[in-house]
Amino acid sequence: MMNYSWLTLSSARTQLAARLADPNMVKWTSAELTFWITDALRQWNALTSTWKTEYTFNPTTNWNALGALANSPRLRTVTDTQVYTLMQYALTEPPTGGTWTGTSQFSIADLSGALQRRRDEIIQVANCNQAIINPASTPNVRRGALPDTTIEPQRVRFLPTDSAHFPPVTLSRSDQVAEEFFEPDFPNETPAMPQEWMVASEPPLAFNVDVAPSVAGKYEVVALQSGVPFTPPAANLLGIPDDFAWLARYGALADLLGRESDATDLPRAQWCQKRYMDGLKLIASAPWIFLASVNGVPVDVSSMTQQDCFWPEWDSDPNFWPTLVTAGMDFFWVPTTPAGNSIGMTVIGNAPCPILDADFIQVSRSVWDAVLSMAQFLCAFKMGGAEFSSAMGLEKIFIQAAEQEGQRLSKLGIFSDVLNTRSTSEIRQQERW
Repeated sequence: MMNYSWLTLSSARTQLAARLADPNMVKWTSAELTFWITDALRQWNALTSTWKTEYTFNPTTNWNALGALANSPRLRTVTDTQVYTLMQYALTEPPTGGTWTGTSQFSIADLSGALQRRRDEIIQVANCNQAIINPASTPNVRRGALPDTTIEPQRVRFLPTDSAHFPPVTLSRSDQVAEEFFEPDFPNETPAMPQEWMVASEPPLAFNVDVAPSVAGKYEVVALQSGVPFTPPAANLLGIPDDFAWLARYGALADLLGRESDATDLPRAQWCQKRYMDGLKLIASAPWIFLASVNGVPVDVSSMTQQDCFWPEWDSDPNFWPTLVTAGMDFFWVPTTPAGNSIGMTVIGNAPCPILDADFIQVSRSVWDAVLSMAQFLCAFKMGGAEFSSAMGLEKIFIQAAEQEGQRLSKLGIFSDVLNTRSTSEIRQQERW
């Protein structure tokens, strides 16, 4: 793999310090400058989808979360503690991560609560924390219960215990009004194999099926899950893609600076809220996968709902052709038979972030000035007031450059429109908003 090798982290920091008129890194320490350079690189990747990366793995399960697979280019590594540190820099407080040694304007509980609320909102909007859960099924009972970590059930299958005589059934989404209109005996039908599931009129953390199962079994649910609770000073994974960690920070800072307290700063709170809302739109439509292969042979990238519509019981059909099936951001199905399948993917990898002084910054010469401008703007946030307002032109340079770069990259192929929309096919097939 070819890498840029023209600008080291040390040189990049020196350039940023010079722009800030702080060459000795007194007002902005070396560690802080590194944080903001990294943040600018992540925002650049979020806006432009630059770092396309190939990844190969041997699946052991059909459903996989790309953000958790070993050596994944989209491995989620950012922790809440790292975000607290950036928030502390932005608020001109001691950068102590998961502890608090700063002023009485804030506390670590304030930062943790705001960050967790915004993180869970991002998960809901982006559909980026899915998992397979298996609620119990009770014979002759229509209702299934969901754990309280469930934000939204999105697909339900009924898996009979006696699979030799009763094959799995993928349930169609319906609602109780449809059952009342078209099923004369509803809800008193004789127990049988359920065919539909519904949540439109059901209580939270529950779903109903059209008829009570007549045999023992369990449900297989693709469910959007809430993130893990934050418990500082312990570090926990943030739970959203690394390149959108800034989005959670903006949302949390909007809350902290917008409340009625000694810390109120409405101009910065309003700016953070505006950028947070812009970022929600961005992450909801962000591409993450382009190509897929099985054992070196290219295969289609399709959506879960599309397969359910056109190939019933595709995920238990041995004749289902090799396909990578997406359910949401970073969550997908791949064939595991025959054993030893090699799955290849081309995805948007995490922005390569420098760590050591000698590490090279992974951007081209043509875009570095825009990234540096954004890093300078992020450094200016903690100054607030007129200094922050006067620095907004730097952010504008960054956003305009990112827009131009994104447009350029989207025109490089004949079927770029297909490549760039494969990630969002499930949203088009099963609208969530």
